[in-house]
Amino acid sequence: MSTYLSLYMDNPTQGQKDGTLVSENMIQTSPLSVTLNATENESKSIKVALRCEDGYRTNGATVVGFKYWDGSVYQDEGGNVSKWKVAKYTGETEPTTWADSLVIEDIICAENYCFWVKASASSDEKPQTDRTVGIHLEGIVEADETASDDGGSITVM
Repeated sequence: MSTYLSLYMDNPTQGQKDGTLVSENMIQTSPLSVTLNATENESKSIKVALRCEDGYRTNGATVVGFKYWDGSVYQDEGGNVSKWKVAKYTGETEPTTWADSLVIEDIICAENYCFWVKASASSDEKPQTDRTVGIHLEGIVEADETASDDGGSITVM
């Protein structure tokens, strides 16, 4: 688990501290998972949230994107990364505009900052269990009142 910034699933509430912590770094104890029917070209949207540990907050932009796990390291491309998208949260209605990454300029504190992720399948796929796509977070986290150098990036899976 990330020490300062984590991802939550199971319908988190904007501005609250609910949701289930998503496991990180290929641990797979509580992954964000989606079951899709490829023959129907199905896609599903999932509301998720970022939240800092108590006493911490982001400073500057936080970027949410996707990475491919090649079995030993995360890569910017590969696998089914292109079948995952992200969108800003503007309320409970699912968005119509999706992107490969999301730049969050708002400060993320110890309450949920919600956004959407979407996974898609296409009819040219064989049935599979794909554990190779990770949600990648990149940004700087600081103590809530005193800036520090505790920045960096993590990959959530």
